[in-house]
Amino acid sequence: MTHSFFSSRRSLFKAACALAAAGLPALAQAASGRSIVILFSRTGNTAFLAETVAKEKGFPLLRLQLQKPYASNYSDMTDIARDELRRDARREISTRIPDLSGYSNVFIATPLWWGHASIPMRTFLKDHPLAGKNIFPIITSGSSTPEDVVADIRHFCPKASVRKEFWVPGSRAAGSRKELLAWLKASGF
Repeated sequence: MTHSFFSSRRSLFKAACALAAAGLPALAQAASGRSIVILFSRTGNTAFLAETVAKEKGFPLLRLQLQKPYASNYSDMTDIARDELRRDARREISTRIPDLSGYSNVFIATPLWWGHASIPMRTFLKDHPLAGKNIFPIITSGSSTPEDVVADIRHFCPKASVRKEFWVPGSRAAGSRKELLAWLKASGF
């Protein structure tokens, strides 16, 4: 009986090694190391998602604040953001950024603006390329899909591992808790 147990276990181990060597995905493994949630939100939709992740998992939350806030009028703000995106401009951040070297996993929570990550988040990523980190994007938008935001993160963080994103239209963010928690679980948390 003992012999067959070890034989089966050894066979299982060999099969798992063969699958890994073949590059086939294994079952989701829990992410290891410390995690932090970094967020920029103007309307609160993205903030709801980021705050939910931080609270549920006990992760610290870093909210990016701006030196010069955007116009309060939505239409004016979107015109400014579109112009900044066209010029690849920066929006300086007033938040003191802590030493991120002790974190293995970084949740990047940003709204999608004009098909891309928000200008403040782009500024953060340009200044902090998060090399060697696992990045988990959390994205809200009016109607666009998240592919270009994920591409932005990969562009600004070429030495990071960008994982599967969580995306939801901003108008549905507050009602997406169940889906968000399922994504966390599938992501290994």
